[in-house]
Amino acid sequence: TMKDLFPIPQDKFKVHSGGRSPVVATYDYQDEKGNLLFQVCRTADKRFFQRRPNGQGGWTNSLGGMKPVLYKLPEMLQAIKRGDVVFIPEGEKDCDNLAGLGFTATTSPMGAGKWRSYYSDWLKGAEAVILPDNDEPGHKHAQQVAKSLYGKAASVKILELPGLQDKGDDVTDWVNDGGTKEELLQLVQEAPEWEPEPEGSSDDGEKITQADKLIQIAV
Repeated sequence: TMKDLFPIPQDKFKVHSGGRSPVVATYDYQDEKGNLLFQVCRTADKRFFQRRPNGQGGWTNSLGGMKPVLYKLPEMLQAIKRGDVVFIPEGEKDCDNLAGLGFTATTSPMGAGKWRSYYSDWLKGAEAVILPDNDEPGHKHAQQVAKSLYGKAASVKILELPGLQDKGDDVTDWVNDGGTKEELLQLVQEAPEWEPEPEGSSDDGEKITQADKLIQIAV
């Protein structure tokens, strides 16, 4: 058949429960010195997996016991030294699109909810701006990252971009809809710094208030 005449190399496929799908994008994760550690791959059916060099010119589909790092780690460390803002969106594609605007951006591998506490050690002294996806997992992830960075980064902001659809839209959608570098810088300047909620200001505080009212009525 025609496909036999033009075979796709095996390392371009990922085998998963849904079958085989070609890799359409790869994102390199490097150590502080720029050495390749592993890749995150995106397939045509919008699945993600990680692979690491096998030392023989090919790949092994998994991280094994490797300790994950942040995306674009060397660039991020240099940006912190310069005093530049470091953006933290949810995905690698968002980081690349922000780089196209002249910004430095990083993200954690494996999606929302996968931020590890030691990632924040690399962001000590950084001016960090978190750009959440516009959905519940995205907002929860932003809070997780902000809590982890608080007290380590020089400042932490969560920037909710205007005009995003409530379907998980992200900074890439915002840029595609006409968002500019100048607009983003203005939004960053106007955004307040993130602060953790004071203890007792959550639902527990409300419950205490209601209980006090009931006591007063009983008296």
